[in-house]
Amino acid sequence: MRMSSVRALKEEIASQIVEPLVERELSARSFGIEATSMRRARAASRGIALGIARAGTDDYQLAVRVQRRALSEGSGLIEQIMQRASGEADVRYVGQIFKQAPWHQSRQRPMLIGNSVAHFRVTAGTAGAFLRGRDGSLVVLSNNHVLAHEDKAAVGDAILQPGRYDGGIDPADRVGTLSESIRLRRSDNLVDAAVATVGKNISVDPFLLTGIGTLAGRSATPVQPGDRVSKVGRTTGVTHGIVTAVELDDVVVNYDRGPLSFNQQIEIEGTGSSAFSAGGDSGSLIVNAARQGVGLLFAGGDQGGSNGKGLTYANDLDHVVGLLGLTFPA
Repeated sequence: MRMSSVRALKEEIASQIVEPLVERELSARSFGIEATSMRRARAASRGIALGIARAGTDDYQLAVRVQRRALSEGSGLIEQIMQRASGEADVRYVGQIFKQAPWHQSRQRPMLIGNSVAHFRVTAGTAGAFLRGRDGSLVVLSNNHVLAHEDKAAVGDAILQPGRYDGGIDPADRVGTLSESIRLRRSDNLVDAAVATVGKNISVDPFLLTGIGTLAGRSATPVQPGDRVSKVGRTTGVTHGIVTAVELDDVVVNYDRGPLSFNQQIEIEGTGSSAFSAGGDSGSLIVNAARQGVGLLFAGGDQGGSNGKGLTYANDLDHVVGLLGLTFPA
């Protein structure tokens, strides 16, 4: 199918097949549930993410990602979707998806892409990139759940490198302060992103992608299914992968505050026998074969993927840069 045809099919199936199923489930168990809990239940109940996958050199198909086992066994939902898609769908069970949690890495000066970094109350995540903020100041980009503590932080809070889990101590390891974050909502999120202003006395190498090469800015074209990508993260270091789906909607991710759903997400599987990411890689910048930024890693699961090592999810970098007013350093 053409890309435009898959987009139209995705919207049709979401509104005519998936949404009615969710509403039926919720109506059957909604007695006594307040409105805010209903919104949370709707995000958690959906359990189907729809996007676009590669079907051939110049051909695309519907990507169907199942997050609840019951939906793939006896519900009839997958059969309905396959019938509506005339069999042109890439269906995968991916299980539950979690925000990436931490492992360890050390103190590094100058700060590098891939270093351990975090809000002083958060364990640890990854420094994705060093960019210019709205006022021209140098900022470090990562996830909201890494730098802004899932919206519990305040502008001006201390950011540590390495993160607290890796031995970072405030103020000895303070490298900057939280400057802006995109608020996380129960549903319809595009990004999990935040930036912190880097302290004037902190040295930074904004271009080195250790083990990959030199960062070549941001890609001018959207990433496509089948594209080869890489990242440097604080836990798994350099890994390589293949984009398995784009424009995935209704991806439900488990956070400390509960399940949140995301739209227009990128899905990646690792190449070879390794996973593309693991806990603590949250915030990693994903780059294409030309070493240009295309995505911001924020979540992953241990189900799915052709090598059985799970799948990784990333925000489209265009959304991240646009919402935070960022520019790449020259």
